[in-house]
Amino acid sequence: MASNANASNTKDGAPPHHNQLQQQRSKPVGKPRGMRRDRDCRSCKLRDIKCDLNRPSCGECIAAGVPCGGYPQRVIWVGSTSSAKDASPTTSAAPSRVQRQAKAHQSTLSPSSDSSLTPDRPPDRPSESSLSPSERLVSSPGDEPINWAEADQNSFIRPLVSLCQQIISLDGDALSSNRYLSVEALRLISRLRDFVQARIDGHPARASRDLWESETMARYRLNALMSLKDTLKATNPFAFIGIAAFAFFEVCDSGFGDWQRHLYGAKSLLDFHCKSRRELDTLSESVTGLGEMVVRLVWFDTCGSIIRGTTDLIFEPWHRELLTESFFRTVGCASDTFRLFTRVASGEVASNPSTSVILAMAQLLKLGQGSSDWDRSADAYRCAGVIAVLTRVRDEQSAESTISLAVDRTCQIIAATPSSSQFYIHMAVPAYLAGINASSMKQCDVIRAYWHNCNHAGVRRYPDGLARCEDRWKMKELV
Repeated sequence: MASNANASNTKDGAPPHHNQLQQQRSKPVGKPRGMRRDRDCRSCKLRDIKCDLNRPSCGECIAAGVPCGGYPQRVIWVGSTSSAKDASPTTSAAPSRVQRQAKAHQSTLSPSSDSSLTPDRPPDRPSESSLSPSERLVSSPGDEPINWAEADQNSFIRPLVSLCQQIISLDGDALSSNRYLSVEALRLISRLRDFVQARIDGHPARASRDLWESETMARYRLNALMSLKDTLKATNPFAFIGIAAFAFFEVCDSGFGDWQRHLYGAKSLLDFHCKSRRELDTLSESVTGLGEMVVRLVWFDTCGSIIRGTTDLIFEPWHRELLTESFFRTVGCASDTFRLFTRVASGEVASNPSTSVILAMAQLLKLGQGSSDWDRSADAYRCAGVIAVLTRVRDEQSAESTISLAVDRTCQIIAATPSSSQFYIHMAVPAYLAGINASSMKQCDVIRAYWHNCNHAGVRRYPDGLARCEDRWKMKELV
């Protein structure tokens, strides 16, 4: 009888306790539910519901269809090449798990990656030792400041990833105290972080406009765009972070200078929340990094108008006043040259050509005052300012010869600047204006080399710039 009873409680001859173990293993992995709320995931804290502490995503978030915000703990990411001594004492048990995650992430970015990858799952971070301070994962805003002037080829995107991670890593009190950090905003920040990080890890350094992005990257992009749409529908100011990111990629990848689409959206959202510098400063207290992102978009707005040869500035004068000397030191352009750009882009050249020409000649007098990389970049922008003014007042005497002189000097500066310089990628506007107005094959060769070197940076840069220059050179029979 005993043997029959045992047989009835087994399956395929397996001992009774085997089925019990299988049932236990099939249950979600998590910590026991107690009275403590400090361990709840951030999304559950924000929504004020009970979290089941399941890893990596809690059941409540999965059921609600929202991204799980993660748990309030500090994480030090250790790559597979890092040694155990590189890890902090608080994460001594983590390297093996993180190494496995890093290995899995590498496989998702390879050509043979599984098409069933879920974009909501964040890409794993690279080795901590290979990251600069602004790239490392932090637990709260203020642990490590965002370095928006970082001297690398991703000088806007990498700090943006760090900003997104800081917001995601906020604790429950910080989340509840910020009225703009809604579920929609957190979902946008999470998906935007995933998309931008995947874009960096993918290194799409391709010069051709005809190559499509991978299916995985397209899904990351689509998820981020869908979340941006939901956040914009709620007129949440955190949508500005998403707009800024997509505007940056539009600048890098789209028609050179045709950057208005996302800039109009950013301006509309900004007008809804603040119409003055004081209101922007107040909003920036809730939306971290807002001021820095506005500055970048204002720069894109002005440069785009110069490149297109139009007078259709999107942002207002008080927005342009946000650009500080620190920003100009980052992009390699002198502040007085930017003011000349603004004069050109706002149509003042046509209304007062004589004054504009005098200001342009003043830029030429400032050439060669220094020998550093920044000085060379500033000189290239001064020449670009001269070209931008004189191409709009060609009836002025000796304008053609001065333009030719400015183009030649720009080419000399670009040829003398190593592609490793932090200002090299910021010299695209001078390179474009010099390329469009080139008059010799030697000048064309210098500009062509610039675009090729720029496109080989870590993030694909301005593939359309060279194409437009080549079209102009064919018209001039220079190629």
